[in-house]
Amino acid sequence: MSRSEDEEYDKILGQYRLKLNGLLYPLRLYGQAPYVDSVSEELVSLAVQLHLRLNGVDMPYTVRDLHW
Repeated sequence: MSRSEDEEYDKILGQYRLKLNGLLYPLRLYGQAPYVDSVSEELVSLAVQLHLRLNGVDMPYTVRDLHW
């Protein structure tokens, strides 16, 4: 990817993270911030994996083993 493509990719993921943070914000009010942070990054990763799979990349979904 070129520099401008990298910047666009980062911008798109940043916008997605902002929306996720908005959706998950109520959980932060109840002391769940550490969980929200961990899960948010996994949701971003899954979204990227979904995009790749929808574009024909045959790969299994992977997630980190989060310890609660």
